[in-house]
Amino acid sequence: MSEAAVPGSAPSAAPKGGTGRGLYAVGLFDAVGLGMYLSLSVLFLDQAAGLTNHQVGVVLGTSGVTSLLGAMPIARAAERFGVRAVLGVLFAVRCAAFVALAAVASFGQALLAAAVAGLLSRGIGPLIESGLISRVPDGRAVGALARLRTLRNAGMAAGALPAGVAIAAGEAWVYRAVLLGSAVLFLCCAVICRSFPAEAVAPERRAGDRRAGILRNRAFLGITALYGAFTLSALLLGIGLPLWIVQRTQAPPWSVTVVQLLNTVLVVALQVRLSRGSERLQRARGLMCRGGLLAGLGAAVVPLTVLGGRWPDLAVVVAAAVLLSLGELLIVAGSTGAALLHIPKGRRTAHLAAFNMGFAATTVVGPPLIGVGVGGNWTAWAGWALFFAVLGLVALRVPAPPAAEPEPEHRPAAAAPAGA
Repeated sequence: MSEAAVPGSAPSAAPKGGTGRGLYAVGLFDAVGLGMYLSLSVLFLDQAAGLTNHQVGVVLGTSGVTSLLGAMPIARAAERFGVRAVLGVLFAVRCAAFVALAAVASFGQALLAAAVAGLLSRGIGPLIESGLISRVPDGRAVGALARLRTLRNAGMAAGALPAGVAIAAGEAWVYRAVLLGSAVLFLCCAVICRSFPAEAVAPERRAGDRRAGILRNRAFLGITALYGAFTLSALLLGIGLPLWIVQRTQAPPWSVTVVQLLNTVLVVALQVRLSRGSERLQRARGLMCRGGLLAGLGAAVVPLTVLGGRWPDLAVVVAAAVLLSLGELLIVAGSTGAALLHIPKGRRTAHLAAFNMGFAATTVVGPPLIGVGVGGNWTAWAGWALFFAVLGLVALRVPAPPAAEPEPEHRPAAAAPAGA
């Protein structure tokens, strides 16, 4: 059921006008292109580019490092030149990087192409988000971001389909064709961005003290750090649980696919619904707390596979996947709502980039932690359960934002702090 069809629900969070629809389209196309790449990147580098395992690790690791380096400079550029202009350039460069990646035939070529692609990867998402929420009243921003996140999750899942065809074919030219398909989608994104009216996503007008930066916003930094720690639950679901399934349970190997499918379905079905009301601090705190407790419960359930048996183990795995997925949904909704309350007007682009860095940093430090922990026994899962439960209780202490002047519910798009 759509949000508009729910009796008594708040008005739609979708931004009005062609620019809002265009930003949703850009977010969807970008996600499909990324899904196509991420689903086959390792096999492409191995089978099509002919790299060794060590070289594959170096290429992917370099891409991850450059993604952390690029996010904040890109956000600063968008604040100065506008989301429309910077997004158009970024997608054009990303298109070129993927064309180059599709043609790589050596380690050096792959390293350069992946580094350029990675440099842009963490910067594009916050720009789409900031451009989107500049088109809606403040109270609807979380709902708009939830819709975008739902579209992007569906897009990533859709991108895995052509990647699956390439993997089944096992031919180098098919791998390269899929990457060229990603490049075409990024080119479409660049064209859509250039079609936006210049005033719709213009440079941000910074209000107040221009020297007051993100590093002085301690409450926001605390929420960002909390969000980064919370998102270890998503990595536990995506990395830890699959490893546990194939190494320590009698559940069938296809249980890993079931876990991924369950997570995607729950995100697409519930993300918008569960985000409602998270623009209020009390609701945001409660969502984060419940999300942490559900994630902790999900981690605590996993060791029950020690009871043994093919189908009992499958039931335990499914229960853990559902609990961790629901926890992830509540954590994202609550953390986003709380973070937006602490972002000053005219500085949303840079703050959203910093907020996303919380998850980006987790993707660097999380996999080794999870890999080591899951390799042990049930005590590692008990430790994760305690960790997430404590985070949930800490979330109840998230501070309230400073008092601000009330703003009118609706503002003309050209007068709004665009790019926000």
